[in-house]
Amino acid sequence: MTKTYISYPKINIFFKIIGILPNGYCDILSRYIKVQNSFFDTLEIRGSESFSLDGNFACPMHLNTIFKAKLAMQEYLKNKSRHKESKYLESFSISVDKKIPIFAGLGGGSSNAGVYLLAINEILELGFDKTTLANIGSKVGADVSFFIYDYTSSNVSGFGDIIEEFVEENLEFEIFTPPIDSHTNAVFAEFKKDFRVDFDLAKKMTSLKSLDLLKNFSIELLNDLYLPATRVYSELLSYSKEGYFFSGSGSSFFRLK
Repeated sequence: MTKTYISYPKINIFFKIIGILPNGYCDILSRYIKVQNSFFDTLEIRGSESFSLDGNFACPMHLNTIFKAKLAMQEYLKNKSRHKESKYLESFSISVDKKIPIFAGLGGGSSNAGVYLLAINEILELGFDKTTLANIGSKVGADVSFFIYDYTSSNVSGFGDIIEEFVEENLEFEIFTPPIDSHTNAVFAEFKKDFRVDFDLAKKMTSLKSLDLLKNFSIELLNDLYLPATRVYSELLSYSKEGYFFSGSGSSFFRLK
């Protein structure tokens, strides 16, 4: 048995922070868009006598989001007394051809984890709905739930775990990622030094189409993490150009095609 799955990147049309949650994560309002006209990762899942995970990763296995997703699924199955199915997760060899840049604000690792959970649910016929899978995925990372629901465009809130489909016309984007590893924790820490919230503006943005947002707001207003990111990584300023916007905590810029 060999199956192949595509893992797409995302961009954030806007990214607003409206508070801090009890778990320490930032409380966000954001528009996520899955970008399907660009590069993507490819996951190949094969039946095997033992679990293995290989690919052009930049982290050890215990930090890999696919491995974390496997552990989260195993824990959930064990808690449901589905021990036999939990053991089946050890019977796959997974190879990943990564094209989505890392530390780039494009959600590559979260996309991989989401696609893995969807794939395992299908292959093992586990019967979990997307809400259940998204809850499992939220144990892995903040953006995994978005990739579980697999909407093209969504308003995302909470720490990235509350997903509401936003129906709008499909847009095509050009993504540029400079050779800068933008570490999310460092950018969020910089943001918290000068914490400012405009809840009304953030709420207004959730009702506007992505095209209108990009036409009517600046890069600074659309993304609360842009200025903090440029303070941490000042070299980002040399890549910021007219007509481009900033995704998540960076370092990727994007514009409409």
